[in-house]
Amino acid sequence: MSLLTIGTLFSFPVAAQDSFLDISGLADFRLTHAFAGEEDFFNGGLGKTRYGASEDGSANTQLRLSEISVLAKADIAWGWKAFAHLKFDSEQDKPVDLVEAFVTYKPVPSSAWSFEYKAGLFFPHISRENISTAWTTPYTITPSAINAWVGEEIRALGLEARATYKTENHKVSLSGAIFGFNDPAGSLLAFRGWALHDAKVGAFSTVPLAPIPSIGTEDSFLRQAAYVNPIRELDNKPGFYAALDYSYGRNLQLGAFYYDNRGNPEAFNGEQYAWDTRFLNVYAEANLPSDIKFISQYMRGSTEMGVIAEGDRRYVDVDFKAAFALLSKTFGPFRLSARYDWFDNDDNSFIQVDNNFENGDAYTVAFSWRIDAKNQLLTEYLQVNSDRDNRVGLGVDPEQKNKLLQFSFRRRF
Repeated sequence: MSLLTIGTLFSFPVAAQDSFLDISGLADFRLTHAFAGEEDFFNGGLGKTRYGASEDGSANTQLRLSEISVLAKADIAWGWKAFAHLKFDSEQDKPVDLVEAFVTYKPVPSSAWSFEYKAGLFFPHISRENISTAWTTPYTITPSAINAWVGEEIRALGLEARATYKTENHKVSLSGAIFGFNDPAGSLLAFRGWALHDAKVGAFSTVPLAPIPSIGTEDSFLRQAAYVNPIRELDNKPGFYAALDYSYGRNLQLGAFYYDNRGNPEAFNGEQYAWDTRFLNVYAEANLPSDIKFISQYMRGSTEMGVIAEGDRRYVDVDFKAAFALLSKTFGPFRLSARYDWFDNDDNSFIQVDNNFENGDAYTVAFSWRIDAKNQLLTEYLQVNSDRDNRVGLGVDPEQKNKLLQFSFRRRF
């Protein structure tokens, strides 16, 4: 029996005595063409896209099963709901892994105020793009650099509370959370830099690091393992985040989000360090005339790890920032989207042996056709231009252009 047949069988709600269970999912089949250039980071390079050139630098064309996600939603009791997201991805070291699993409680409001609570493993509400099934984006195949990083390194295992005040045209929400198991967040951003991809890292999976000379063995500058497991507790200190969101009807949304994992940068378990990572993310979103959607996000933060050494600096001390602007127009079942990304990392310490300076930008153009409620075709061209100094340690030019053409068939079941 095929996976799509199994998915079709599971697409019918399952009723229980005191609950209601719905199982659905998404399968993503992909034809990719990576132009000649740099190998991707999943395969030992410092490339900026999910699929890169061949090991010898030549163009690489592949037909792939990019993802199968299974989503379970349940009404547990009055006001209580549960959600779980499992994903199959052959690129992960654990091909089947958990993406999210949480419960929510939302009592019926008795005034203009409403309240909602969430507990478990979940993505903080940072992304303005990844709003579709299985944390995908309806606008492009590949999310922005900001939200690609959220998908790989930012996950909260904790408790969130949100209060919302709503009038006829205005809505204001204030939310906050205490969380753990996100201590290594910042590792990829420092050692690899920004990237644009749609791989959502599972809770128990790791992401490989390129073999740059500054990390690896005991003789290296840093005794960091050649991988990152972003969802890991290392220092037994909780982090927190807080957010403020405002919307005016359906036409305008604004917001700000502050994250601090309160990592102890000296905590080390023999393979990974905890990182002291904090950032501010702000966004603006508007529905414009002629069915045009505008979305923009800006993120700015810092990440540190290691002991304090000379000059009151830690082994790694990186300031990072990124931004994007996206325009998307719908016409019937079709959508055309274009996005511009900009990103930058500033390294504040030990650049002679571990240079993590980076700057770059990216252009994305995507076209989609929603055939019906369950089937969708997408095509996307992505070009990422970047200048990253630690490429020299891999024997390649610091300046690279990563170009990727993708065709995706998404089947919902």
